[in-house]
Amino acid sequence: MRTPAETAPNRPTAATGDAVPFRVAVVGAGPSGCYTAQALCKGQPDIEIVVLDSLPTPFGLVRYGIAPDHQGAKAVSRQFERVFAQPGVEFVGNVSVGTDVGFESLLENFHAVVLATGLGADRHLGIDQDPDARVVGAGDLIRLLNSDPDSRLRRRRDGLDSLGTEVVIIGTGNVAVDVARLLAKSDLDFIASDVDDDALRTVAPDPVRTIHILGRCPSHLAKWDTSMVKELAQVVGVHVTVDGAPLLGEPEVSPRTTVDVRFERVPVSIRRHDGRIRVTTHRAGDSHLADHLDADTVITALGFDSSAAQAARFDGLDAPNVFRVGGPATGRLGNLAENRKLAADTVKDILAFLRGREHRPRAGLDGLRGQLPASAVGFEAWRRIDDAEIRRARPDRCRTKFTTRDELLAAAADSAVLPSTPLATTGPSTTQEK
Repeated sequence: MRTPAETAPNRPTAATGDAVPFRVAVVGAGPSGCYTAQALCKGQPDIEIVVLDSLPTPFGLVRYGIAPDHQGAKAVSRQFERVFAQPGVEFVGNVSVGTDVGFESLLENFHAVVLATGLGADRHLGIDQDPDARVVGAGDLIRLLNSDPDSRLRRRRDGLDSLGTEVVIIGTGNVAVDVARLLAKSDLDFIASDVDDDALRTVAPDPVRTIHILGRCPSHLAKWDTSMVKELAQVVGVHVTVDGAPLLGEPEVSPRTTVDVRFERVPVSIRRHDGRIRVTTHRAGDSHLADHLDADTVITALGFDSSAAQAARFDGLDAPNVFRVGGPATGRLGNLAENRKLAADTVKDILAFLRGREHRPRAGLDGLRGQLPASAVGFEAWRRIDDAEIRRARPDRCRTKFTTRDELLAAAADSAVLPSTPLATTGPSTTQEK
């Protein structure tokens, strides 16, 4: 890592003339954290920023949450890479705040701390549900197909197998459409993507034949973008109906996958039934009229649990120099445009706070070095991971990601096996990366 004090000019204080640059720690290197760092650099060019993440890789949901066949949206990571290339901006990955580095250390060593940790857990249905029923969160499934090393589905003790030939998706947002599209596509439809082929072949050895999408709202209140639904309907071999009516007309040939969208269906229970899963719903406004739908797997696409933002409770969370952005601030995960605006608004508050008072010098990253694990990953080490994934890309894929932390850390060290020396060391430097 570069030494922040060597790479960013100092800002004299009005009272003393001493050089005291603003130092800010951002916890979370996803889109909200990266947009925050970007806006801070624009608003205060001499600022010093350290972006920490528990994963060895930056970019969070850009890398692991955007559908792997939407590479255009993932391209925002190039913009974020330019942020980390600026003097005074550091990425420190594979570091858990609250475990490796105490939150109190961030408060001690930085003038401001920004929580941009996102929301990690799928929201539960909150209905009568058989504990043995096959229910999968849409966020977990997309993370699996994006090669997230921390994917809950990858870590399942009972293993992971095919989702079956018929699935029910509960929810009518863009994530629900993403899941339907990913499960309905053929191999040729994933050309130039970075999908985890092994995971995809496990959960969907063949495109799923029937996909039911259930929404409790009327059709005009669906949260998905119309363009997303049209994209799904335009996949070759896919036929979409909405409340029984074809979305784009009748198919010319027998479809490979039928997507059946039903609105105003309120889920009541999910039970095992004759070796399958039975979803019972009632019509919105009429709880006496029940419908039953049998499938192999139920996938919930209801957003994310806002309580997950408080899963790690740090001392000083309500201190005046602690700010929240993205999921921890709003309780929801917005799209990239929303995250960018929220980050820009938060940065105005941060800079107003910093400029509104005199600050004693803070050590910044240097004050954390004794706490950083040997396997901490800097931005140059991330570039080695990035290069290695592109070089190992399978045919017709833009990259093939590593799926375990050990693989990621070995690539960061430019080694086939994990060494015992610090993994992110980039060569001779005035400071040793730990």
